[in-house]
Amino acid sequence: MLTVLAAAGVTGSTAGFVLSAQSQDHALWLIVGFTPRRLRWTLRLEILALALVGAVIGIPLSYATATGILWQWSTIGIVAPGQVPIFEMWQPPTVLLLTVVSAAWGTWGVTRRASRISEMAALREARSGRPHIGWLTAMTAATLFGAGCVIILAITAFPLGGPDDRAAGALSALLVLITATLLVPAWTIRPLLWLWTALVPSRSSSWYLARETCRFASTRSLATVVPFAIGSSLVAVLHGGGTVSGGGSSLAEVGVLIGPTLLVSWTGGVCVIALISRSRSRDHALLEQAGAPPGTVLRVASLEGAIYAATALLYGLVFLLAAVVLLHAVADIGLNSAMTSLPWADFTCLAGLTMGTSIGAVLLSTARRDSRRGARTP
Repeated sequence: MLTVLAAAGVTGSTAGFVLSAQSQDHALWLIVGFTPRRLRWTLRLEILALALVGAVIGIPLSYATATGILWQWSTIGIVAPGQVPIFEMWQPPTVLLLTVVSAAWGTWGVTRRASRISEMAALREARSGRPHIGWLTAMTAATLFGAGCVIILAITAFPLGGPDDRAAGALSALLVLITATLLVPAWTIRPLLWLWTALVPSRSSSWYLARETCRFASTRSLATVVPFAIGSSLVAVLHGGGTVSGGGSSLAEVGVLIGPTLLVSWTGGVCVIALISRSRSRDHALLEQAGAPPGTVLRVASLEGAIYAATALLYGLVFLLAAVVLLHAVADIGLNSAMTSLPWADFTCLAGLTMGTSIGAVLLSTARRDSRRGARTP
């Protein structure tokens, strides 16, 4: 279920970002004679077709992935060795439905807004890159946030059951809060990005350019940070919180629990970085025309990737600290022992992989785009 939710979140946010990034083209379509209704349904059918194609391609790959997951499960005794996936007729239609619903969720409000906003306003927003949150998404996030808070109040005010039951309730509440906050990243992750980057004491021009790029292009920044934030927060709550509450697990067991989710999240983050390489290449071309040396352009790109990864890791750190404090309050776990028992080595490895994946993807997409642009230059 965690993997399905992560895949739905990555699919919806990526599809929504793709349409938001094309708002300038949509404004031009309206200028040349597209009616709002025609534009809205053209965009929705486009996303529907892409979602169906992606789901059809993914169905055979999913059985190959499931075979690898079952082998992983067999190593710790969950299933018998040699177990293979069992095909059922309901599985392909379910995958198609989930993919289409995820894409529709992420793009319904974007397509509706694209058909209602004026042409000049669309052109301005294409320049600013400011994200927008639909009322349905905001209501869903508020409902989930309220549900998470109610669970926390219930296990603290009415301590029913044993410490293990209360610890499980606390971790469940944090998972609900993760879902709620990631539904509205413009209200949660965006302020976090602005806050911590403002506290960095640096006079480097490369840092300044990378920071302002991430702040200015909020839509693409949030679309990049969200997939990595899904992975870091789930590891913080499930691995860190589970270890503190006494349910220590090996790396193999952690891989079984959230390995597929991390794979989906990181893959989504890399795909978004590849999608925004066109706009990033345009920014770098402007820097080069302004006289910036190639080394500065590469430093800006690497710092931009570092900002994405650091924001996602700080988001996970917030939930890790929340898990420790909450478990201390409801399960009588000492703060000192909790901080000592945390798997810091695993967290360090995760932080390094996240940072390396983000920076490497940004540099690779930038280098490929710049090489193609150079090849086209006479």
